[in-house]
Amino acid sequence: METIKYFDYYKIAGEMNISQDIVNMVEKEVKKEFPDDRMMFELHVMRALKSRYWESVSL
Repeated sequence: METIKYFDYYKIAGEMNISQDIVNMVEKEVKKEFPDDRMMFELHVMRALKSRYWESVSL
């Protein structure tokens, strides 16, 4: 994945003890929706991690 430019969701994932595998799955899913918009991609990954969306949805 590219370097973070707008929202440091890796820091959030670390603070929430979210595994890299979960982050990778969320990134892959969000990339489908926002393949060409880096800011929206990072924002939605961050929001999905913070909301713990990935716990209730099979990615």
